[in-house]
Amino acid sequence: MKKIGWQKYLPEIGLYLVLFLIVFLSSIDYCIGQVSDDSLWSYPKIRADINADNELDFLGKQVTITGIANISSGLLHEHYLQAFVQNDSAGISIFSMAIDNPFQPGDSLVASGKIQRYNGLAEVNVDSYKVFRNAANVPEPKSLKKAIANPLEYLGMLVKGDGNIIEKGSTFNGKYLRISPGELTGGTIMVYVSNFHPMYGDFNFDVLSVGDKISVKGIISEYNPEFPEERTYKLFLRTPEDLEYVDFPKYYMFLLLGGLGIVTALIVGWVLVLRKQVDNKTSEIQQSLQQKEVLLQEIHHRVKNSLAIVSGLIELQLDGTDSDEAKHILQDSQTRIRSMALIHEKLYQTKSLSDIELDIYLKELVEAIHGTFTEYKKAVDLKFDLDKIELDVDRVIPCGLLVNELVVNAFKHAFNKNKKGVLEVGLSKENGSITLSVADNGPGLPKDFDFKGEGNLGSMLIDTFASQLDAEIDIENTEKGSKFVFTFSKN
Repeated sequence: MKKIGWQKYLPEIGLYLVLFLIVFLSSIDYCIGQVSDDSLWSYPKIRADINADNELDFLGKQVTITGIANISSGLLHEHYLQAFVQNDSAGISIFSMAIDNPFQPGDSLVASGKIQRYNGLAEVNVDSYKVFRNAANVPEPKSLKKAIANPLEYLGMLVKGDGNIIEKGSTFNGKYLRISPGELTGGTIMVYVSNFHPMYGDFNFDVLSVGDKISVKGIISEYNPEFPEERTYKLFLRTPEDLEYVDFPKYYMFLLLGGLGIVTALIVGWVLVLRKQVDNKTSEIQQSLQQKEVLLQEIHHRVKNSLAIVSGLIELQLDGTDSDEAKHILQDSQTRIRSMALIHEKLYQTKSLSDIELDIYLKELVEAIHGTFTEYKKAVDLKFDLDKIELDVDRVIPCGLLVNELVVNAFKHAFNKNKKGVLEVGLSKENGSITLSVADNGPGLPKDFDFKGEGNLGSMLIDTFASQLDAEIDIENTEKGSKFVFTFSKN
């Protein structure tokens, strides 16, 4: 009978089924190994203590377990196999005196050994184990907050979360941080690193302070030599990357503030030293300036006295001559000398020793000249319209000599005893320019008057002093008097 449809493929299908069963059964046998007990043990059964006498019900029993590694071999101890495996609901510690086959987080393990308890921790003392590589199968961390609330249910499992440091210290075999999730009823847990850890020195707890907030990831374990009187749960850090800062550590804040304090202290100290040096230097300069001021005052005083002596000698010469022309020449020289003497008198009376109040000086100068011409004391009235102006001595001298020549000429040629005379002196400033004027109500200047003309010393001196001031000259000349106006820059 001819086979039709799928019936003709029955022999091949049967052969494939037989091969699949052989492979499947052989893989199961490879995973569980050749052990005395034919079944895999669950983690809660290994920890069973039904009568609650703190003794494991199956202590010393040979068992086989399987699970996913959540830590690399050789991390918690340099030489021994001290690691943890877990599944979705629980975890367990495994231990061996030697690391036969290294593994990484995510690798699957099938291990056989005896149940034992070490300082409160239930674990499997492994005598053989097999590794199935699958690093991509790393377990997802559980909630640290839940693990702190009920650590017994999370023994051997990878957890992660944030917490505030409430204590920092060290033990005889490691160092620790005690953290709290920040809730009043959240409890605490010790974050621990053993001094057997090959990267022990890389866990820098020194930069952390009580109150800092950190994020941790590690494995919940139990360890206490005082068990069963005390039970202590710890979170074992695997690598330094399992500890991160959530907020800026106080340590760095203190360093920053300390650095700023040191820099501030250095700057303040530097400023104080500089200030002291400046004060000392300033004191020396002020002392030197005071000495120079005293010296300059003394010099001006001596110059004024010397000019007064010269004026006195001229006065004696006036008394000893009968020539009217000689007397006029000597009187003119005397007034010029007094004009310069008055400048030096003003200089040693002023604080600056360089600037003179021009308005006060001109007023006193004109009054002094008026006093010299005694016959005109009542016949000539003086009028002043003077703005307050300070000018350096180099410009005051030509101003004074200029006014001296103009006033002396006015008394000589513009006034007479039979007519009331008026002499007006003006001084003003505007936009950096100074205007100086001397006016009289005399008969005016002669028509052929010329500053540049020869034989007239007074006119030549007026022109010379005006040139020294770089002044513009304006002369108003009428039958009712004359007015000389000089405009020059203050600077």
